[in-house]
Amino acid sequence: MLKVFGSMLTILAATLLGVYAAGETEASYRELLYLQRVVGMLQGELRYSRAVLSHIFRKLGAEVKEPYGVWFKQMSIRMESRKGGRLGDIWRESVGLYLGASKLAKRERERLAELGSLLGDADIQMQLGFLAAYQEELALSAKDMYSEIQNKKKLCRCLGISGGILIAVLLV
Repeated sequence: MLKVFGSMLTILAATLLGVYAAGETEASYRELLYLQRVVGMLQGELRYSRAVLSHIFRKLGAEVKEPYGVWFKQMSIRMESRKGGRLGDIWRESVGLYLGASKLAKRERERLAELGSLLGDADIQMQLGFLAAYQEELALSAKDMYSEIQNKKKLCRCLGISGGILIAVLLV
């Protein structure tokens, strides 16, 4: 009886681990969609308010969820202090510092860091073009990730259940 109970607990634990891994995979996708929304907000603020980027960053910092809020606020502070250097440098460093722990894929964080070098030095129309192109890239990445994520979620769940059964059989 004790072996059966232990086996069932092992299978349950492994299954939950598989479900957790599937959830983490989906969280990365949701984070990518939120980044797409944040970039859209940045694009809209730049298009309609025509304010200085540091002011736009401060406003967005108050509107978006963490870690993006802190990221925008800190960029605004560094830009307004005039000691941070060029926007591209501030942007790249801030992505590493404040978005490093986010659930975004490393590739997406790198592409986001590259975006900062395109902003700030160009006129508003060019910046809007860069942001639009980046949003299209994010949309394509999200589309690719969605089809990939469905397979990964199924795989994680199946591996969790199968691994739990295998461990239970080996222990019995």
